[in-house]
Amino acid sequence: MSASTGASVAANVHAAIAAYAQALDAGRVDDLTDLFWPDGVAEIAGVGTYEGQEAIREGYAAFAPTRPQLHLTANTVVTSWTEDEATAVSNLAFFQRGDAGWAVQLVGRYDDTLSRRDGAWRFQRRVTTFVS
Repeated sequence: MSASTGASVAANVHAAIAAYAQALDAGRVDDLTDLFWPDGVAEIAGVGTYEGQEAIREGYAAFAPTRPQLHLTANTVVTSWTEDEATAVSNLAFFQRGDAGWAVQLVGRYDDTLSRRDGAWRFQRRVTTFVS
């Protein structure tokens, strides 16, 4: 596989990860759901596993933001890829604004599998774990 293909895959993976954080923080549950394939899975440690877009929509709607929040995703590494599938790992920090200002609420990790169908990259599986 060419370097340009790898760069293109990485760019699409990073774009999906960023779009997820933006949609999550803005409470745009439908946009977030659309980032997963119809048979996609979102697994969130200590919260639940949501299989399929409808379950993902319902799961994320249950914890839509009630105050300003910000997910920072960093250190994303694409760990393997082909032209149509990629895996990646990222660190995350979740901030929420309260009366005293912004504060870190939790930190964790995303382990992702994304795939391309009809030219679009979406999550096949996203596993979210938290560091205590």
